[in-house]
Amino acid sequence: MDSVTFFDSPTVPGQQVPEAPQGGALGQETFLRLLTEQMQNQDPLDPMKNEDFVAQLAQFSSLEQLMGLQGVMEGVYMGVMSMNNASMASLVGTEVVAVGDQVRVEDGAPVDLHFHSPTDLEGGTVTIQDEDGKVVRTIEVEATESGDFTVPWDGNDDDGQPVPDGTYTFSMDATNADGEATVESRVVGTVTEMDYSTGTPQPSIEGVVVGIEAILKLTAEEETSS
Repeated sequence: MDSVTFFDSPTVPGQQVPEAPQGGALGQETFLRLLTEQMQNQDPLDPMKNEDFVAQLAQFSSLEQLMGLQGVMEGVYMGVMSMNNASMASLVGTEVVAVGDQVRVEDGAPVDLHFHSPTDLEGGTVTIQDEDGKVVRTIEVEATESGDFTVPWDGNDDDGQPVPDGTYTFSMDATNADGEATVESRVVGTVTEMDYSTGTPQPSIEGVVVGIEAILKLTAEEETSS
């Protein structure tokens, strides 16, 4: 918040005017004290002009309104954050499709790698890397129609050995009839956790953290009758 700037006004020699606080906003009591001292110490032969006095009061009035508005906005922000966090918590248990290129492997269990292509593909190669960026598996993919599709991964590396538990990054290099293609990777699964530690809700899709802005589709879990 900007501090109040006083108009220059001559003072009587030998008299001191208290200094405004440094580095902080000017409060009501401080403003009134400084204004009073300024009026008391002004040169009787050259007193403060009425226009200057009114300008200072108007400036302080504007500051008071801004300080009050700031308090209101902080309250609104906290309310919105509270509602947003409560709303995000309801995503737990929801089936989600999001933009992402990671998958979690545990106990060597097979997983599906999800992709989306706007065009038909003549074929391509899926590359899977571990957390250190080392390629652990490559999978050749045959011709695929446009849209969403999956590539199964048995959880083994190129030597046929189960990979260690962890998060793996995958991508696909493919071509279409024109010799080029853009394939987007997807993260598909159920939201199992919502993390608020960073100040921004971050859902975890079966062990893979994605941003809220990356979510493309939500599907409510179907209710089962007793």
